[in-house]
Amino acid sequence: MLFRNKRAFKETFLEYYTPLCNYAANNLKNTGHAEDIIQEVFLNLWEKNDSIELTGTLEQYLFKSVKNKILEFIRKHQNYERHKASSIEQLLETQNIAEVSDTYMKLELLNNSLRHLPPKCKNVFVLNKFKGLTYAEIAEVQKISVKTVENHMLKALQILRSHLKQY
Repeated sequence: MLFRNKRAFKETFLEYYTPLCNYAANNLKNTGHAEDIIQEVFLNLWEKNDSIELTGTLEQYLFKSVKNKILEFIRKHQNYERHKASSIEQLLETQNIAEVSDTYMKLELLNNSLRHLPPKCKNVFVLNKFKGLTYAEIAEVQKISVKTVENHMLKALQILRSHLKQY
C-alpha cells in the first residue's frame, strides 16, 4: 500500500502535479491534454494503491506513468498529425525517466524559489537569466540605473541561494 490515508495522497499530488503537467505539456504541446493525462495517472494511482509495488522511487514511477499515458494518447490519436505524433513517440522512447523526473523536479524547485523574490528583483532576474538582457538593457527597459540592476541581481541571488540551500 503506497498511501495509508487521503492526506498522504494529497501531499503527493500537490508535490508532483505541476512538474508532471509541465513534462506532459512539453511533450504534447497541449496543456489541456497534459492535465487530463495527469488526472488519469493520479486516479489510477489512487485506485490501484493496494496493488502497486514500486521498483524505483515514487517520483520515477509517476514520470514513467505519465510517459506511458502520453504514448497511449499519441497512439490513440495517430490520425491527428501523424508525423508529429511519431516524432514525439521516438523522443519519449529514448528518454531516461530518472533524468527527466530530476530535471522537472529541479525546475519546479526553481520556480517555487522565484516566488520568494520581491517583484522588482524577480523581474530583473528573469530579464537577465531567462530573457538574456544585459544589465544596461535592463536598466533602460526598467528606467533604473545599472547600479540598481546590480543591487537587484545581488539580492535575488542571495535569496535564491538561501532558499535553495534548504534542498
